[in-house]
Amino acid sequence: MTGGARGERWARLALLAGLAASQLTLAARGGVGDFTVMAALSWLAGAILLLEREEEGAACAPGAVPAGRWWAGALALLWCLLVLSFAGRLHDPLFWLLPLLALAGLALIGGLGWRAPLLRQLVVLGLLLPAQGLFNVAVPVAPLARVTARVSAQLLWLVGQPAFAEGDRIVMLDQMLLVDGGCTGRSILAFGLATLVALLILLPLPRRGRGAAIAALTAVILAGVFLLNGVRIALLAFTVRDPGPGALAALRGFEFWHSGPGAQLFSLAASALVCGVYVLLLEWWLRRSGQGAP
Repeated sequence: MTGGARGERWARLALLAGLAASQLTLAARGGVGDFTVMAALSWLAGAILLLEREEEGAACAPGAVPAGRWWAGALALLWCLLVLSFAGRLHDPLFWLLPLLALAGLALIGGLGWRAPLLRQLVVLGLLLPAQGLFNVAVPVAPLARVTARVSAQLLWLVGQPAFAEGDRIVMLDQMLLVDGGCTGRSILAFGLATLVALLILLPLPRRGRGAAIAALTAVILAGVFLLNGVRIALLAFTVRDPGPGALAALRGFEFWHSGPGAQLFSLAASALVCGVYVLLLEWWLRRSGQGAP
């Protein structure tokens, strides 16, 4: 690799890191934790694919890229910079499209063809963030709230806290918890499913039996997410509204586990569960294939 090519490679990677860091910083400051973790997943998975391509030396020099592709990529990146310049409104739909346009734009100025499988994979990863918003709108709250209330009430009984579910409410001796949209675990479920999509792209399963494996993984994700979210809601029964000052005191606060950093820890736990089950399944599949080989 020549010095010029190495410089172009580092310029693309620096631009990727800068765009990702800008969006994640703005989202974190805006207090939208579920948005932040989903955006981080899109950026991380897309960066892995682009880094692999750079390591293989498949990226082209700017002069070797067809003009149409180069200008399309450059305009996409310019669009990202313009959006970031007025991104004070985090709920602006344009802000959700940043990973999609940035990842596709960097791939195009690196010489990737319009029909390249890698470009389609990057587009799918970039769509994870807007898909989360659509998922939260499309999934009904009422049925999830009732299921969550039942699961959490049963968990409270297991730890010796008398409780029972009454619709979307958890009734206890001295208090009652209302399971609203933020308690249903929709964001945790969306993050778990997005993790599965990213793993299918980064570590694809063998073609044989792939559909059955994906269906089984989805069932495990649904069961695991409902259990994890049930633990989170049950944990709210032991919190207080005003925990007082201090970082350690905040751990006892209701908001910390309802919509704060504690809630995002459960999203990461769901992602870790998906990764663990996926890797175990993939390892079992590879061992089975190796034993069956002559």
